[in-house]
Amino acid sequence: MRTLASILGVIALVCAGLVFVSAAPVQAATPEDPTGFRFLTIGGGARAVGMAEAMVADSSDAFITEYNPAGLLGVQRFSISFSHNKFFQDTHGEYAALAVPMGKWALGARLAYVGTSDIPLRTGPSTDPLGLYDAASGIIQGAIARVVDDRLWVGLSAAYVLEHLESQTAQSGILGIGLRYRAHRNFHVGIAFANVGPKAKFVDQKIKMPNLLRLGGMWAVTKMSARGEIIVAENDNLRWNFGGEYDIDPRLAIRAGARIGYDTQVFDAGVGLRTSDGRIGIDYAFAPYSDDLGTTHRFGITVRP
Repeated sequence: MRTLASILGVIALVCAGLVFVSAAPVQAATPEDPTGFRFLTIGGGARAVGMAEAMVADSSDAFITEYNPAGLLGVQRFSISFSHNKFFQDTHGEYAALAVPMGKWALGARLAYVGTSDIPLRTGPSTDPLGLYDAASGIIQGAIARVVDDRLWVGLSAAYVLEHLESQTAQSGILGIGLRYRAHRNFHVGIAFANVGPKAKFVDQKIKMPNLLRLGGMWAVTKMSARGEIIVAENDNLRWNFGGEYDIDPRLAIRAGARIGYDTQVFDAGVGLRTSDGRIGIDYAFAPYSDDLGTTHRFGITVRP
C-alpha cells in the first residue's frame, strides 16, 4: 500500500510538472512585471557544475538542496561544503552548504553570495563615471527531507533572498519541493519545483522570482553515473542538461556535462579529488561561455568529519 501511495504521489507531481511545462512557454513577461533574481539560476557547487548541473536525481552532495531537497537523504554522513566561483566581469560567488543525515530524516542549509564591485555610475554617455557602486545578491536557505518508503523520498526548502544595487534593495521569500523516486535498483528519477515565492519590490517595480521545474533521471553503478534532465523556466526556453561522473579510483573522479537550449553555455567539465577515507574532497569545474564572455572557474572543498 505504501509503495502504491508513493507511485501515485510521483505521478501527481509529474502531472503537475507537465502542466507547468505546457503553460510556461506561453507566459510572457511584461515590462511592468519582469523576472529578476537571476543569480538563483546559477549553480554554486563545483561538483554539480562539472556535470552541467544535471542534479535533480542526485543524492550525494551537500549542495543538492539547491536542486532537489529530497536528495539530502542520500548524503551518508554530516557534510559541509564551500565553493568559490570566479565569473566574468569581476563578478564572484561564495557558497556554503550543509547536510545532516538523521535516519529517516535529513536537514540541509545553504548560503550564497554573488557580487560585483566598482561598477561605473553614469547617467549618460561620458568618459569619466560619476562614481562607483556595488551590486550584491544573496540567499539563506534551509531544507528538510523525509523517507516516505524504501523507494520514495520527499524534501522541502524555504529561503530568504535579496538583491542590492547601489542604494536599493529587493527582498522576498521562496519555497522549493522535490521528490526522488527509485524506479529501479540503479535508476532514480527526480522532480523539483524551485524559487516559488511572491514578487519582490525594487524601487517602484515588482519583480517575479525565476520559477524553475526540474525533471530528470540518473543511472548509477559502482564507479560511474550518467544523468539527464529537462529544466523549465517561466518565460524562457526549455533547457536540457546532461552529465556524467566516473571514479577512476576512490580518490579521483572526472566529470563532464553538456547543456542544450542555453544562449552562452554548451559544455562543462570537472575533476574531484578525495582522501582515501572520503572525509575531505576538493572539486574543480571548468565552465566556458561564448559571446566573448570568457571562462569561469569553480573551486570547492567538502569536509565530512
